[in-house]
Amino acid sequence: MADAKVAPVVEEVKNCPACKKPLKKARRFYRNGAYYCNNNCFKKVQATAKAAAAEAAAEKSEKSDEQPQA
Repeated sequence: MADAKVAPVVEEVKNCPACKKPLKKARRFYRNGAYYCNNNCFKKVQATAKAAAAEAAAEKSEKSDEQPQA
């Protein structure tokens, strides 16, 4: 019985990923697999993710330009 497999416990999100405020059940905003406190926080996270992706793409293209082609 000690070898019985236990399903992993998924902890409920208690804070908004954008502003770290505690989430209240009546005011949760669910988008893209996460709970936010409002639409503004969701848009803020989307904007930062988009900016990070653009920066990574620019860095990748810059790095490929530096390497000499044989």
